[in-house]
Amino acid sequence: MKNKFLILFILFLISFNSICQTNSLNSSHPLNIPLIISGTFGELRANHFHAGLDIKTNGKEGYQVKSFYGGYIDRIRVSTSGYGKALYIKHPNGLTSVYAHLSKFSSKIESFVKSHQYKKEVFEIQLFPKNNEIKVKAGEIIGLSGNTGGSSGPHLHFEVRDSKNQKTINPLNFLNNIKDDRKPSIRSMYVFENNDDYPETISKHEIKKINDSVYKSENILTGGKISFGLNMFDRQSLSYNRNGIYKASIYQNDSLKFEYTFNELAFEDSEFINLLRDYKTKKEKGITIQRIIKHPESKKSFLINKNNNGFFDIKNNKKYFFTLKISDYEGNNSFVEITIIGKAIKNIFLEAEGKLIKTDEDYLIKFKNKEIMFKKNTLYDNVYLNIKESNDTLYIDKDIYPLKTPIEISFKINSNDSLLNRQSFISKLNSKGKPIYLSTQKKENKFHLKSNSLGVFFITKDTISPEIKPVNFYKGQWISRFNFLKLKIKDDFSGMKNYKGFLNNKWILFEYEPKTKILTYNFSDIKFKNTKHNLKIYLEDNVGNKKVFKTMFYRKY
Repeated sequence: MKNKFLILFILFLISFNSICQTNSLNSSHPLNIPLIISGTFGELRANHFHAGLDIKTNGKEGYQVKSFYGGYIDRIRVSTSGYGKALYIKHPNGLTSVYAHLSKFSSKIESFVKSHQYKKEVFEIQLFPKNNEIKVKAGEIIGLSGNTGGSSGPHLHFEVRDSKNQKTINPLNFLNNIKDDRKPSIRSMYVFENNDDYPETISKHEIKKINDSVYKSENILTGGKISFGLNMFDRQSLSYNRNGIYKASIYQNDSLKFEYTFNELAFEDSEFINLLRDYKTKKEKGITIQRIIKHPESKKSFLINKNNNGFFDIKNNKKYFFTLKISDYEGNNSFVEITIIGKAIKNIFLEAEGKLIKTDEDYLIKFKNKEIMFKKNTLYDNVYLNIKESNDTLYIDKDIYPLKTPIEISFKINSNDSLLNRQSFISKLNSKGKPIYLSTQKKENKFHLKSNSLGVFFITKDTISPEIKPVNFYKGQWISRFNFLKLKIKDDFSGMKNYKGFLNNKWILFEYEPKTKILTYNFSDIKFKNTKHNLKIYLEDNVGNKKVFKTMFYRKY
């Protein structure tokens, strides 16, 4: 009898534990508003594949953000770039959820973060709480939505990761009630000719819309090895944002030949993003042509290799029928029907200008006061580059060839003026023809730089100190009713490197938002007994120009 009761008690415990675990894993939408998507998983960004969903917040900040599942805070990051204020929550089911661009954390998380910020006297910080140190329940409010970091507008960036390998998983696998009955839109179609003995060529081909899902191209005459690319986008039912697609497939005579699906991504995949779009067209015309291939150099984890990696050999006088199928997550499909007639192509090879840079060799190109180092595998393909110098300027072709690894550039320092050398650095012209600051190392008599792109480089300098001015108060003012202290800072060129604020000689936490250039101090952080308060702020830009700002005000706590 005792054994029978013991067995029943054990079964009860197992059942109870199972129920508790199930309840703890009940999922909750991260926002209590209709989920409208402004950025999809896997879509092509400037330098990376988008690792989550961007959920719209009606152009506003301050919506309550909730934990997707129960679990504990695994990581907290506060940064002026990237994800801004971000939370990483680890769940018992093997997943980690990420919430980025928050304006504020919940009170228990906020107090934990601020205690470490004040201890280390820094705003930007990364913390890894102990397991189960900060527990959260499914649906618990963990913060407020915002626009911090590299965000271009108020929204919530939401990710789901595999906790073991940190691969990101398409959040649409876990969320529902996102209305989507719209088919992907295809704007234009391109054929790439990839004959080994000649540079790759690209040609645009007009397509006509036959019905709400089928597009058709005119007959295309080409030959040799070819591949396809599309200028396309997808939209959800309630959003006008042009988002990325979910799946791309190539069929030949109704047989699937190649396909990729954005269900899972490794962060290393972004190293090869410029092989999945035509880099030159994007840089020169701002048009994104998404290729449906697996480049021989690519190691993308999401590519499914069927037969030919998206490349096809077209024989002379033969006819080929292809269908490109583009799908969204809900299974809405659009098709491009293509007929290709094989034709012997006469490649007219023009004498290439510049220096041939091969992928399997090292190149050190020297001028009188400048050097450029191309290490093996810097480029994905062999290319001819126009490289020249003029006075203090170095021309390394145009930024139309993607780099696999950075090029190394050095300029000799011609001045013995230590102040001038400190204020000088290597700059580069951006796409608008304006110089931008690049982080430059200074060793012995040289400036050194690693650049992830080609272009025009030159020595420039920043001699002007940062500026600062109060926004919501003036010197000598009584501000007892204020909750925050706000000041605006700016630097004319190299940008802010460091700032420190002191109130009555005590370090205080100023939050910095680069988009508005506003420093904000929360008066609730510290209680002061006196009513007269002396404020001192130290500023320093990236080349060491400094500014000290002093003022005073009155406030009763």
